[in-house]
Parts: sequence; structure tokens; C-alpha cells
Amino acid sequence: MSAKKVILVCLGVVAAAILLSTLSHRVAAERQQDALDAFYATPPDVAAAAPGAVLRREPLPSLQIAGARTYRLLYRTERTDGSAAVSGAIAIVPTAAPPAAGRPVLAWAHGTVGLGRGCAPSRRVHPLQSVPWLADAVANGFVVIAPDYAGLGTAGPSEYLIGRAEANDITNAVRALDNVPDAAPERRWSVIGHSQGGHAALWTAQLAPELLPERPLIGVAVGAPAANLSAIVNEQWDGGIGWLIGAAIATSWPSAYPEANLDSDISRLGRLYTGPVADACLGEGVPVPPLLGFLAAAVGLPFFDANPNDDPRIAALVEEQTPQPLPSTLPLLIAQGTADTVIPPDTNAALQLEWCAAGSNLTMDWLGGVGHIAAGPIVGTLGVPWLRAIFDGERPRPRCDFVPPVPVAGSVLGEAVNIGS
Repeated sequence: MSAKKVILVCLGVVAAAILLSTLSHRVAAERQQDALDAFYATPPDVAAAAPGAVLRREPLPSLQIAGARTYRLLYRTERTDGSAAVSGAIAIVPTAAPPAAGRPVLAWAHGTVGLGRGCAPSRRVHPLQSVPWLADAVANGFVVIAPDYAGLGTAGPSEYLIGRAEANDITNAVRALDNVPDAAPERRWSVIGHSQGGHAALWTAQLAPELLPERPLIGVAVGAPAANLSAIVNEQWDGGIGWLIGAAIATSWPSAYPEANLDSDISRLGRLYTGPVADACLGEGVPVPPLLGFLAAAVGLPFFDANPNDDPRIAALVEEQTPQPLPSTLPLLIAQGTADTVIPPDTNAALQLEWCAAGSNLTMDWLGGVGHIAAGPIVGTLGVPWLRAIFDGERPRPRCDFVPPVPVAGSVLGEAVNIGS
């Protein structure tokens, strides 16, 4: 038997052992999801509803936040091509009386959670358990809306890491607050995002004047954003992250871009396990297929046969889904850990220099020794008071004109001398 076959057999044995240990959890989770399917079903007349219309609403007792009521929503949004879609969301409404002008609005854009129906944050047994700063947001007077994204827990396909789809879902979720009891949202709003949600928040900032012109977006905070996509692909395509993100992109992108069929770029093993890896939920239970993907990459079996950026079709789409520098009129906070092994720090070091040179009002906060997962709670803890101050009239000054504490990805390295000199 060849070495590669021995490795595959060993991976199969490990998978079987893990699956047996998590079987009872999976059965219970499936029963819960079956019970929720009716709530998340697409109404037949969804196309006639206005973007942001709340189609269903119910209390969410599994999410308890001091000083707030919580709701599960189903609302109308749009796909990249403009067709009608639905998304789930969680609304968090302070119990305190709103100000006369309404409550400041904070949208939360979550990171990669898996594409299976039970992965949607609003469908989980413990919704938003990885977002500990929500009580701080409520204490600061914010009404919070947390969209799942269309196709995640609702009728698919998902449009993972597609900027316009993410921006549609976030802006329409903000509209949905108009139809939530006692939400009393004011017109101004803000957004915090982490990882994939950082990508979503940056694209939302880019497209908000077009998609939500009647409500000014006044501040954006992101942690470890998946922003500098080409550099991320170059560094991560042949590792465990290549399995995780590659499977989600291979599942999602062809629905919006037929030319994005990745079959010719994916390894034979990758093609076999694309669906299970993409659908596995992260953050609850044991995500067996992604773990096996990491093991496979560690022994020299990557998801892709070669760097996807070597394929001109894919490289063009990666570039198309990369957010561009934000205008100087929109304050932006980026928190990036120096110990991040998911979003390589050097990729956002390059972004810092590019966006600072372009005139973005960027506050760059480097988190020494912080990894990827920890950056999510930290950006919320930093972002809530930072955004509250903006709502109260403060105007942050850019803080990005310095050489990053980590190496800089790609050709931008030459610009570091100019900016930091």
C-alpha cells in the first residue's frame, strides 16, 4: 500500500472515531433544526416585499443579555444579481426608553461559521455565544442587528465572501429594525465585523451610499478582516485554511459567477470532501470534516492542486471581491493580532500602508501576541466605545502613518519606507 493510501486510511479511522463520539450531539442538533425549518422557509410572496421587510419574528429566549430583549427575525434581502432572498437575523433591543432621536444602530457581521443550515447564528443552540461585548453595546444605548447572511440557514445558495451579497444582507438587516418592537432606530448607523465579517463590513462601507443612501453609515470597526484576499490566498492555499475557505468558496462562488467553477483547480481529495467541509459548523460541537482537512494539509494533501491565483479566472474574481480603500469621511478601526494564523498579519500590514496612503481615516490597532479567534471579542470591546464617541460627535483622527510591527506582504513593502519616513 502506498504512503498516501496509508495516510488516507488513517484519516478515515480518525474520522470514524470522532464521528462516533459526536453522534448524539449531531442527532439532537438535527432535531432542533428540523423544528426551525418552518420559520426559515421562504414565503411564496417574498419578491413583492420591500427590502428589509420583516417576514417573521419571534422572541429568542436562548439569548439572554442584560437590559435587552432579543428576537429572531426572517427578513427580505437580495442576492448579488438583485433577486429576492431571505436571511435570518438576531435583533437585540435595549429595554430602556429610547432617546427622542432614536437609538444608535450597530450591525454585527459574523465570521466564517460553516454553510450548513444549523451553522447560522440565529439557528444555534447558543446564539452569539462568541460575542461577549453585546451587553456593553446595550449599556452604551445601541440597538444591535446581527444578520446570518442569505443562504445560511435559509434557501441557498450561500454567497460566501461575495462583497455585494454581504452588503445587501447587512444594509437590509438595518432596514429591518424599523419593524422590530421598541427598536426605535435612528437614521445613523455603524458596523462591526470579524474575519469574513470584516470583509462583509468593509464591502458594506464601500457600497452603503448606493444600497442605503437614506441612512448615513458613520463608523466601521473590523477585527482580523479577510480583506487583502490575493495575499491571503497566496499564503494559505496549501494549508488547513485552504481546505476550510476553499471548500466554502467552491460551494458558493459558482452560483454568482459561472466562470468560478473550481473543479479543475481542486485536488481529487478536495473534490471528494468539498461538501462536508463547507457544511460543517464551526464553534459548536466538533467540526470533523474541517479538522480532517487540516490533518490532510499537514501531511501534504492540500485542497487545491496549485495556487488558485495561478488560474487567471480565479485571480480576477479574487481581485474583484477585494474591498478598496474607504473614503476619508468614514472613520475605520482595524484591530489585527500579530499571532494570527488564519488571516496572516502581513496581509493587513500591507492593507494598512495602502489605505493610509490612499487617505482613509484609518485607526490601526495592532494586538501583540493575539490570535485570530481572540481578535473577534477584542474588536467589539474596542469598537463599541469608539463608535459611541463618533455618535456623540467626536471625529477620530487617522492613526496609521507608522511602519507595522510585522512584515508587509507583497510589493507594498517598498511603500513602507515612504510612509514611515
